[in-house]
Amino acid sequence: MSYQMDWEAVLPHLPSMMKGVVFTLQISFTGFALSLVFGLAIALMRMSNLKAVSAFAFGYTQFFRAISIYIYIIWIYFGLAVSTGINLSPYVASVIAITLLHSAYLSEIFRATINSVGGGQLEAARSLGMKRGAVFYDVVMPQALATAVPLLISQFAMIVKDSAVVAVIGASDLMYETIRAANLELRSFEFYSVAAVIYLAIVLVVSWIGNVLEYQLNKHMRQSA
Repeated sequence: MSYQMDWEAVLPHLPSMMKGVVFTLQISFTGFALSLVFGLAIALMRMSNLKAVSAFAFGYTQFFRAISIYIYIIWIYFGLAVSTGINLSPYVASVIAITLLHSAYLSEIFRATINSVGGGQLEAARSLGMKRGAVFYDVVMPQALATAVPLLISQFAMIVKDSAVVAVIGASDLMYETIRAANLELRSFEFYSVAAVIYLAIVLVVSWIGNVLEYQLNKHMRQSA
């Protein structure tokens, strides 16, 4: 039995799939922004001279990187409701799950890039009378961020792909709308192919933006040197 392709079956469902794209981008960008904040905080805690603080940050990164986001989303959306009576919306539960997982990964990126800044530069800055905080924000962080940009963009691409798992809690993302439409039309190949193209397009656009940002940052660093 040969399978007859029918791409026109996708057309009536494109508006709902585009709404799914909007939801996917919303949770991805929000989760990424929060992951940046928490990831940097965890990285600084990991580098702290206080053993208890550093140990907590180490435990955070190890725990949240070790468990699948699929489990996080189940725990957060269904587990909290069952155990505490707290009912989160699919949007909030999705953002929390993304933030917990990816802040752990981003903390390691930040820690590595901060440590990559040469000690000679720090000594030179301090010899000029710069205070420790000024050295960190004016010398260390600009260079660390410039180095981290490609890694951050790659991590955002991972967030976009990981966001597909929120379909399991009924969140109206691209994957949920794709599954729903494919089941209605019994045209899985066509719908999943279109979804794949959309995910690819999102990642390519983000990568292009990242390349432009990296170029501008490097250009600024050269001019400031």
